[in-house]
Amino acid sequence: MILDLHTHTQYSYDAEARPVIDHVQHAVQKGVSILGFTEHVEFFRKDSIQASDFASGTVDFVGYQKEIEPFRTGRTIMPDLASEQKDIFAAQEVYGEQITLRAGVEIGQPHAAPEQARALIQTYPFDYVIGSIHQLSDDMDLYFYRYETIHPDEFWEKYFAEVRELLAFGHIQILAHLDYPLRVMKLPHNQPSLKGYMNYVDEVLKLLIAKDIALESNTKGLYGWQQEVGPEAFVLTRYRELGGELITVGSDSHAPETVARGIPRALERLRAAGFRAVTDFENKNIIQHAIA
Repeated sequence: MILDLHTHTQYSYDAEARPVIDHVQHAVQKGVSILGFTEHVEFFRKDSIQASDFASGTVDFVGYQKEIEPFRTGRTIMPDLASEQKDIFAAQEVYGEQITLRAGVEIGQPHAAPEQARALIQTYPFDYVIGSIHQLSDDMDLYFYRYETIHPDEFWEKYFAEVRELLAFGHIQILAHLDYPLRVMKLPHNQPSLKGYMNYVDEVLKLLIAKDIALESNTKGLYGWQQEVGPEAFVLTRYRELGGELITVGSDSHAPETVARGIPRALERLRAAGFRAVTDFENKNIIQHAIA
């Protein structure tokens, strides 16, 4: 079974301006059985940030102004979820039994505005909520730090503090891309990894298990410098050693053509790590599908 629980359409600020039905058509052509849509919602701690908030040379503020700032409305980036869900239900009517569609959402930093985040989650009939960390407590997106100016120990301490706050907030079914910073931390002289930070990783994995929150295996890294699905194999092995069983797969697709990209590789890695089932959600209820 091929399923993809992490995709973005025209309703996400950073995705191609292509409608839901295009994504579904490509998924059907690829033999996808279950497709979940998870548009970006972002919460911030401040109404806005300025270049003067950061030490000189430590962030690419021009990049932030181009890629993030135009989409912010105060402390949020909020897509038109009502229209998106209508599109999902309409597409399900068109494609009937050929594919099952899930209406999810990816919320970045819900703990930065907990009352608003809880209200959002209660407003829509989401099948599941993905929780993500895209910004640290200073509201800067992780893509725009100049990592050559930051000591990795200091960075990872701050990052995992945010992950712990996210898990303490709760109200999510999936923790997305635990290794998200690795996408952008690569420098000419380094090979960034979670290997030296397993004390933080262990704490997070134990919290996931205690709270029945699924860990995500995200395929985006397969097409970046890492050349592999995340998280790293030793993280998957450790999760299984600790008793972790809930694990989802997602392409993090932002265009119809990349729906389900890398999912077979993700399932192969899960099987090798000892998982016998992959996790899915309907109306926030856990469904386990056997990995063939």
